[in-house]
Amino acid sequence: MDYEIKPTNRKDLRLYAKLFRSVCGVSQSEPIDPVALLDRLPDLEGFDGVRCEIVYNNALGGNVPARCLKDDDGYVIQIKEKVYLGAYERKIGGDRMHIIHEIMHVYLDKLGFKPIYSRQLREKLPPYRSLEWATMAIAGEVMMPYEFTVGMGTKELMSVYGVSKAAAEKRQKYELLT
Repeated sequence: MDYEIKPTNRKDLRLYAKLFRSVCGVSQSEPIDPVALLDRLPDLEGFDGVRCEIVYNNALGGNVPARCLKDDDGYVIQIKEKVYLGAYERKIGGDRMHIIHEIMHVYLDKLGFKPIYSRQLREKLPPYRSLEWATMAIAGEVMMPYEFTVGMGTKELMSVYGVSKAAAEKRQKYELLT
């Protein structure tokens, strides 16, 4: 499921990723810790009203590791316990990416990337109009800043930035396209 948003592109999302790192007080080159960021979110400018809940592993359905919901008080990021523990205790790259992905849903919403329609779309959207594509793209840019990762191999990206092999390989693929 996806939502259609105003058009965007990877170049703009890279700029928004840099802005996000600045708001967080994280240098443009250093690794970012999504778990530590969860604790700091309510104190960051523009992120008041963001809450995090660690939920039972069966609370969100089998294929849903985490989700972000908007409510009257702001936003709630719900994360399955096994995903949170995977990111916190074992530093599992995929779990860390799930968490930053949900944080990016809040950030993009605050930047004005709001669904054009009030319903989810089942058909595949072109990437530049897809909320999920934009969220995944900016999450990757936040975790692996483009300018500082050019030329890095898969293992180096995984080691330095704490991402999964799949995320590191996807990052390398975009380098070949630009």
